[in-house]
Amino acid sequence: MKKDKIKWLRIILMIVFFVVGNLAVKAEDEDKRYESNEADSVLIAQTTTTSKSVETVILKDGDGDGILDKDDVHPAIAEIYIVKDDNKNGIVDNFEK
Repeated sequence: MKKDKIKWLRIILMIVFFVVGNLAVKAEDEDKRYESNEADSVLIAQTTTTSKSVETVILKDGDGDGILDKDDVHPAIAEIYIVKDDNKNGIVDNFEK
């Protein structure tokens, strides 16, 4: 008979612990519900957006002498083929000096 009383006492204690634990968890959940219903204000700083663009410009050197056409006196003829003879003696001026 003593074992039966201990058995029933264990069952009753287990039920009491279960109910008390369940109520404690339920109360904690209700507290969280009230906390989550509060409105939070969040300030976000303005963002600055910068953009970068790259433009590729191709400058032409039509005669291949290394001088760009916009700066070349004779853009269709390479400078090596241009002969200057200002004194008109038949000898290129570069060789007379």
